[in-house]
Amino acid sequence: MKVSRKLRRSFPNKWIYFFQTYIFIIFILININYACSNDLPMIVIDPGHGGTDTGAKGYYQSTEKQITLTLAKRIVLQMRDRYDVILTRETDDYIPLIERTAIANHSQAIAFISLHVGASYRLHPQGIRTYFWQSGQGENFYKELYINDIHSDIGNQLLLWDHIQHYHLNSSKILANCVHNSILSQVNLNNRMIGGAPLFVLTGANMPAILIEVAYISRPKSENNLSRIPFLDKIARGIVLGVDLFLQKNAYDIKTNLHF
Repeated sequence: MKVSRKLRRSFPNKWIYFFQTYIFIIFILININYACSNDLPMIVIDPGHGGTDTGAKGYYQSTEKQITLTLAKRIVLQMRDRYDVILTRETDDYIPLIERTAIANHSQAIAFISLHVGASYRLHPQGIRTYFWQSGQGENFYKELYINDIHSDIGNQLLLWDHIQHYHLNSSKILANCVHNSILSQVNLNNRMIGGAPLFVLTGANMPAILIEVAYISRPKSENNLSRIPFLDKIARGIVLGVDLFLQKNAYDIKTNLHF
């Protein structure tokens, strides 16, 4: 039986269509598998200050807001292969403190790290200090904010999230210890130890949360270091290694107990 030219020409077209469909399906499956395998832990980095809030200023007019943002971006570069990283601000904008932890809570991050630099007029201030949230023995840290916002619902929100860090106190201490010691392994800075404080920026975080005070912008030599990318890269490296170590120590707790 003879087959018409028109029908014979349709055979290759059908095979091409089938092949294209097959490739498309394979491509979709590969992307789905890649997306599943790329389900990386979420870390939120908070560059302190921003916008009209410059933070501390150095002798050479460097500002804390500039340094923390630059450091945050260096951390992203080193973390991006093994973590999903969100910055609470990517530009020179002011973000209210309550919104910074809200960003972390909304993204269901496994860690919140707020970046700051120190400032002091003492003779030889230097080094690094890392904080976790700790209650101030009954002090009402929301009183003034609550009064200022008495006609809004922010006061009730603050009361609801007042002591959420109590649930993460131990893991926040471990995170602080891991990150603090890892930074010291990368840079030659005075160890100003780890401590607890009722820091408002950490209060509402529903995950392990720490605040790092890196070096002292108020001293010219320290300010020069903070303006150098190689120095900031070492700090960033220490933070990344600290987060790695934290996850190794708390793999089970991270998966099961962080959110409730």
